[in-house]
Amino acid sequence: MHEVAGRAEPGLRPGRALAQAASRLHGTAWIPVDAAAVFGCVLAAHALSPVYLASPLGGEALTVAAVHAASFVLAGLAAGLYDWTLLSLSRWTETAARAAAAALLSGLVTLTAFYLVLYQPIGRRVLGLSAVLSALAVASLRYGLFRVLPPRRVLFARDTALGREIRARLAAEYPAAYETLLPGAPGAAGRPAGAEPSLPDLVERCRAERADEVVLPAEPAPAEPAAAIGCLPLGCRVRTEPAFYEDVFRAVPVLHVSPAWMLASGHDAADHLAEAVRRALDVALSLLLLGVAAVPCLLAMALVWIEDRGPVLFGQVREGRWGRPFRMWKIRSMRPGAERDGARWTDEGDPRRTRVGRLLRRLRLDEVPQLVNVLRGEMSFVGPRPERPEIAAELERAVPLYAWRRLARPGLTGWAQVHLPYGASVEDSRRKLEMDLYYLRHRSLAMDLGIVLRTLTAVTRGSR
Repeated sequence: MHEVAGRAEPGLRPGRALAQAASRLHGTAWIPVDAAAVFGCVLAAHALSPVYLASPLGGEALTVAAVHAASFVLAGLAAGLYDWTLLSLSRWTETAARAAAAALLSGLVTLTAFYLVLYQPIGRRVLGLSAVLSALAVASLRYGLFRVLPPRRVLFARDTALGREIRARLAAEYPAAYETLLPGAPGAAGRPAGAEPSLPDLVERCRAERADEVVLPAEPAPAEPAAAIGCLPLGCRVRTEPAFYEDVFRAVPVLHVSPAWMLASGHDAADHLAEAVRRALDVALSLLLLGVAAVPCLLAMALVWIEDRGPVLFGQVREGRWGRPFRMWKIRSMRPGAERDGARWTDEGDPRRTRVGRLLRRLRLDEVPQLVNVLRGEMSFVGPRPERPEIAAELERAVPLYAWRRLARPGLTGWAQVHLPYGASVEDSRRKLEMDLYYLRHRSLAMDLGIVLRTLTAVTRGSR
């Protein structure tokens, strides 16, 4: 084995190879692992139950295990259990809470499926024990990997504005998962960078610090890629700061990328099959929800009218796909004439809201009429939230790449909505745009399903 200053060559450590492989996987890589673990937990619950006398490997137990495993995966998507990369396991306590929520929700789904769909009884002890074992198994697997994997050491080739933002966020959000280094720095994150080193020093620093990854600026100097390539034999991964930011934070750093960078992965508006499937799902889901929400909406509109005798519906012009305007409908939640002085931002404590309107917004009942916009093809179920043309024009002047949101139909919910709180400023809009652009670059039907499930759980919690 090669030695460098009396230490093993970084690229040859098995544990480091495992960490490298884990860093390339997103949270959804846990889905088959969780499904298998939950399936086994249900069979174990049948075997441990004192009142279940049949074989734990019989047809009845296998059916329960299959239904419970499938419902756990869906509940995990709804609970946000698969939102982050494997290296975010430093937040394992939060992950454990989400696993417990998924186990509880999947237990309810399984119980409903057997009693109302399959018309078969299911033991309460078995179901309760299955939920407990499933939550423990899923959380324990993640905690075990968290304890085994070493922190990922990331070497930044230069001290840039985006690099400083990345390092600050890593220190705040994933402090135990990453160690960040600069070529001139004597140690890990938070230490002074010192003088800029020569490019050969990048390789030496990578070797000495056993870096797992080298991150180049968005626009590297001519010699920097060659220096970074020299780090590849040491077992390092090499990419740019925007690519690192996008992969770890699931967002696009709009202040630090160009339209050319956005086009690098391509954008296809001619995938007619995917569009047709998405449109069919939009129509089916909208009709279903309109049927379910009809009575609550009629009651809500009656309360709106009783409160101030004003109109119950409120129509507002919004920007649609390709910038085409359309009228979006809501159940009115503000006083009549609230915008007679012109368009303005809406925030959580907006005094223009009525008492009934605050309740409607919290339950999101005010947005149910937008299902009609979905049926008309003006909106989709998932996509960037539609903005008012006046505010969109302001944001387009203030925030780079804002116009890219128009590449997709606006949505009832979206990637930004399930990850960020309600915003009412240019800075909040920039953060949401980062999420919207990530969605546009990576959207798929599976991603849409996860967003819809997350939105349903947000509604049941009454969040807004």
